[in-house]
Amino acid sequence: MKSYDLSLKPPYNFALSAGFVLSFRSGQKEAEPVLRQGVRVEGKPVVIEIRPAGGPASRVVISSSPPRPASKLVPIARWVLSEDLDLRPFYRLAQKHKVLGPLTRKLWGLKATRPASLLEMATLVITEQQISLAAARSIQDRIIRRFGNEVEGTWVFPEAEVLADASLRDLRRCGLSGRKAEYIRDFSRRALSGEMDLEGLKKRPDDEVRRALLEIRGWGPWSTEYFLIRGLARPDALPADDLGIRTIVGKYLGRGQRVTSAQVERLLEPLRPFRGVAAFYLLAHHMLGREN
Repeated sequence: MKSYDLSLKPPYNFALSAGFVLSFRSGQKEAEPVLRQGVRVEGKPVVIEIRPAGGPASRVVISSSPPRPASKLVPIARWVLSEDLDLRPFYRLAQKHKVLGPLTRKLWGLKATRPASLLEMATLVITEQQISLAAARSIQDRIIRRFGNEVEGTWVFPEAEVLADASLRDLRRCGLSGRKAEYIRDFSRRALSGEMDLEGLKKRPDDEVRRALLEIRGWGPWSTEYFLIRGLARPDALPADDLGIRTIVGKYLGRGQRVTSAQVERLLEPLRPFRGVAAFYLLAHHMLGREN
């Protein structure tokens, strides 16, 4: 299989970042951290594989099945690995913080990965509203298996026209509530028609993205902030009312107990304009067990 070397802008640690992602996937054990993600290249379902290249932590090797040229794969890999998020100013700010300073040194080069398409990100957001992460992942898996494509054992998220044409009954069979089924189909139709310009969102300021998303039925502050931080890697986006964030921020920056959304914003204010990244680092430190 044809493979391509890619050096990502430091600071970046692929093994650490991939290890964080894989920590959420039960039963996956490999000698080295390898990310396999279903993507679409010129509309065709493809599985892209990213693994360490050896040497600097920021070097990776990319390949795909079916094979695709580097000119098509490299931009996808850069997007999935959040290369556009520059951690250097965050680290300069965090080093002055009594909790985030030592913590970031332990997690140096960690970045979140993200779905290859913003339509998939939007579907994840809607699915995860007001239910447990485990339940949401089960539903997401059913959606992709019902409407997506399989390539060598990996599933590729469906195209907008497939979800736009899906019946509400079929969507509900995946475990969605009636309203969430409507939200996903409506968003897909907006993306398909161009009313919601997903590619254009990548270039728009945070406040413009917020206004565009909040105009859509089913989208509130939590959904919008989650989309910004997870899908667009906007460093200051902060879903402060998220139960998990309230718990983690309380553990590290409060008195060890869950805090309110207002307290989340107050406790992370010294990390502005990187509050979302700071919350992610607290979560990652907890999930990876980096207590020492």
